[in-house]
Amino acid sequence: MLGRQQIEQLRLQKQTLLVESSLNRHALISEVGALRSAFSSVSNAVLAPRRFAPLLLGLAPLAGFLAFRGVRRPASLIARVAKVVKWIGPAYTLWRSFSAGRKQASE
Repeated sequence: MLGRQQIEQLRLQKQTLLVESSLNRHALISEVGALRSAFSSVSNAVLAPRRFAPLLLGLAPLAGFLAFRGVRRPASLIARVAKVVKWIGPAYTLWRSFSAGRKQASE
């Protein structure tokens, strides 16, 4: 048979284990939350190129066309810069139309 002192010691040990278990549970919940936030940023990084896929599909033929034109006729640096500046406006307009469509799709 167990004496009072041994029963009290077992009761205190039980309470200690319950408190330790509760602390471990809270630590685990905190770590799972940190992992979720870390994986959330990773999934956002993976999904970002998918959001730009329509824009890239539109710009790829344009880039090929411009590269082919550049190979055909060598031009001076100033002429190349002028060509790039000339295409910035239409490219920006195209980008805005894709971003506006993406905003409407998300709403």
